[in-house]
Amino acid sequence: MLRLCVLLSGCLAFVGLAFVAAGPLAATPPRPTPTPTERPTPAPVVSFRTFVPTPVASATSTAFVPLVATPTAVSPTLAATPEALDPPELRAVWVDAFHDGFKTPAQVDDLVAWARAANLNALFVQVRRRGDAYYLKSIEPRSEDPGLAPGFDALQYLIDRAHQGPRRLQVHAWLATLPIWGERDMPPTSPGHAFNLRGPTADLALTWLMYRDDGEAWAGTESSGIYYLDPGNPDARDFTTEVYLNLLRNYDVDGIHMDQVRYYEGDALRWGYNPTSVAIFNGTFGRDPESVPAPADPQWVAWRRDQVTALVRSIYTRAKALKPNVAVTAAVVTWGKGPRTADDWESQPAYASVLQDWRSWLRQGIVDYLLPMDYYREAGLQAGWFDTWTRWEVTNAGNRGVVLGLGTYLNSADGALAQLGRARALGALGVAFYSYAVPTADLENASADERQAFAAQLRSVFARPAPVPDLPTTLVVATPSP
Repeated sequence: MLRLCVLLSGCLAFVGLAFVAAGPLAATPPRPTPTPTERPTPAPVVSFRTFVPTPVASATSTAFVPLVATPTAVSPTLAATPEALDPPELRAVWVDAFHDGFKTPAQVDDLVAWARAANLNALFVQVRRRGDAYYLKSIEPRSEDPGLAPGFDALQYLIDRAHQGPRRLQVHAWLATLPIWGERDMPPTSPGHAFNLRGPTADLALTWLMYRDDGEAWAGTESSGIYYLDPGNPDARDFTTEVYLNLLRNYDVDGIHMDQVRYYEGDALRWGYNPTSVAIFNGTFGRDPESVPAPADPQWVAWRRDQVTALVRSIYTRAKALKPNVAVTAAVVTWGKGPRTADDWESQPAYASVLQDWRSWLRQGIVDYLLPMDYYREAGLQAGWFDTWTRWEVTNAGNRGVVLGLGTYLNSADGALAQLGRARALGALGVAFYSYAVPTADLENASADERQAFAAQLRSVFARPAPVPDLPTTLVVATPSP
């Protein structure tokens, strides 16, 4: 039984979008992984509950000198001339951190100009890849990405450039939520990185990592994989929530965007065996403290699914208490043929395999809107899957709404525009494209001219600018009865 609590009301201003198992993590194909780093000396274990968040510098630098760039002044004449606008519609693009796009002032300037040329109104930019930061005021170490300009606060500069002028662009900070590191044998160089403090070198009672039932923490193949935090561990959940809140305290973003907030997709429900998580489960249900639940144990499956939802609820409610007008969103998985009726939901991979019950998030109101990653090719059976999923998403938006995520990187420009037309006809809150770095299938590492050509094609569809839709006027959070 659910107890509905009306937390607050008022007119809130709406926002924008993510890919990483493609972008946020997509159905096909998987995203690239970070480059190797040097192995540091293991750091002492500290408890997050006694940890006071402070900005963390990289292991090779004790301080950052931010690059300063003054935003170009806006012409009073232009500012005073109102533009004809289309009806409200979110038009967004995901900008991932595994490619260039926002790592230098020049890249940010190009990104902002491109989005405006395409008549987009929102940027979902990946400022956290694997427990690291592309911004300076962070409780996590600065990214080791060699493409990030020294001392450059990419997020702040992006906000400055995107928010100025009459054609304001929303900036949504996209964070990979549970992935914490992507190199199997080379830990982060910063001793303060969560992987070094609470990873495989920590005592089992203190580790935050997600483990498989056989004790393995590395998820993936020998050469390509990832380490995850376990949402069933309360300390890992608290730390992850604090990462989002710290960003909100320090940056005037329009939204925070959760990606990869789920269990790992492989090995048929065998993930989630963090020792603390198992102990809490056993204690909650009166089981033998030494027992280990079977992967498909229905009670254990449901409990793990609830832990993902609890993390989303924690981030949402605490973010809204801090900044009510900020949009809290998530990129969520689809995968496969898709549901045709409401009753089909519990057989879908999101619910049944990675334990991401995002339909309940919409019903409970613990997100402002979702961006389902409808990444399908406009050819063969997948074109039909795209239509099945997008229709179902709009019909089953619950107490919130959806922005339809298009995997333009999988399709030619013609195929991408065909999907765009069908998606817009469904009446969702808007659309989002993956990705800026790969606008269409034949434009991997697109040149400036090629990217501009795709912007012109988008502008042929989005003939005039559009405001973003309003956020929900009432924040309704349903929580399970005790």
